[in-house]
Amino acid sequence: MGSFQLRGTSVVQENAGQDLPTLMAPRPYLHPLCTMAGVVLTEAAPEDHLHHLGLSLAFSDVNGTNFWGGSTHTKNGPAVLPNHGRQVPLGWQHRDGHAEGDIAWINHSAQQMASEHRSYSYQGHPAQNTWSFSFASLIRPAGAVEQLSVSSSAVKGRPGAGYGGIFWRFPSGDGPAHVLCSDGAGVEAAHGSLSPWLLMGLRHQGKAASVILAQDALHLRPWFVRTDGYVGAGPAVAWDKPATADRENPLRLSLHAVIHDGMVATSRHAEELLHQHFHFSNSPDRTT
Repeated sequence: MGSFQLRGTSVVQENAGQDLPTLMAPRPYLHPLCTMAGVVLTEAAPEDHLHHLGLSLAFSDVNGTNFWGGSTHTKNGPAVLPNHGRQVPLGWQHRDGHAEGDIAWINHSAQQMASEHRSYSYQGHPAQNTWSFSFASLIRPAGAVEQLSVSSSAVKGRPGAGYGGIFWRFPSGDGPAHVLCSDGAGVEAAHGSLSPWLLMGLRHQGKAASVILAQDALHLRPWFVRTDGYVGAGPAVAWDKPATADRENPLRLSLHAVIHDGMVATSRHAEELLHQHFHFSNSPDRTT
């Protein structure tokens, strides 16, 4: 796998992840992902959660297999079980501003249970020291599997733990993260909200940086947001109930990001930057 270059600067490094231990649910991931000025905005295999891998796609339970890594939530609490799967990238192709390929999801019995087509798109942004990125995924059952059932720790009884999907693990930064969404400021406003966008502002490596995350307006999912203990965010696919997919109704996931050097303090500024993202500026269904 390769790296993404903009204006002579490497902004993203792709990792196949196949050399990771089984406990980490080996999978492709993006790290480091940087601002144009070089501020690193992802963290991979941190000591607090070794299975957090920069920007990746993971679920804690798909038909009983843990594709997230680490422990599994059970009726007796978290437990490390021999149920970890892996994602294997196949046929990856690159062209300027775009990368795509297939991902085989292999369950804990070493059988392929799902087939994914994934793509990354990236390009410059009209705002100075800013760039745009999009992550898209389409997942279907594979082999003899007729239906995929995606669950989460929240579905199994752990309050607020609906994480799972496209997940961005941020660095802790030099101070508290600034969280903002259309419903207000702070984690309390953002966690579980259906806001079309989410702002994560950090001061890291002595510099301010902001990431505005957005979902497609027709497929909004609750945001999982955490800043206590670690900083991470992403749309939650199984927030409070399982999500299902079959061959006729695949699981469609996407996440868009504007990566900006400097602090974005207001909703108006965040929305202005987001509306200039290539996905939204070219779409008639612009986020509001």
